[in-house]
Amino acid sequence: MTVNKTDYYNWQKATPLDKQRFKSASPNLVALNDYLVKRFGGTNLGIYNRREVRSGGAPSSHSFGAALDYRYDSRNEATKHILPWLVKNSKELGIQIIQDYVGCAIWSPHKGWRIVGKDGEFGQPWATWFHIETTKTDWKNGTRIESRGIVLP
Repeated sequence: MTVNKTDYYNWQKATPLDKQRFKSASPNLVALNDYLVKRFGGTNLGIYNRREVRSGGAPSSHSFGAALDYRYDSRNEATKHILPWLVKNSKELGIQIIQDYVGCAIWSPHKGWRIVGKDGEFGQPWATWFHIETTKTDWKNGTRIESRGIVLP
């Protein structure tokens, strides 16, 4: 099931209270990364990192431990299996955004997949990872992916 757009939270516009509350890697993303690496291989490129977005001016979702950069091993497997599974189960996985740098695309529940062009970080053949953001409501969900009652790929 796809996450509701009402569950979406703009981490770049976080409240001062949220800046105090979210100071580590999201247990939800840790569980997701653990599952992805175990099932598909790949590497965690980072979840928690206090910094601004690359264009500057606002805190990155990584500053709240709310984004996982997952490097996949196989582009073919990533596009045929991983991405469709993430989108189909976004609600159960607590995912609100997926950025595919090689594919120049961003997925969100309220807009679906959209092409974002080949400038900046997008369209870079070396950027073989997905940026995956958790919803605020699922940030604390550390339940193992295998225990969430979804069909596993």
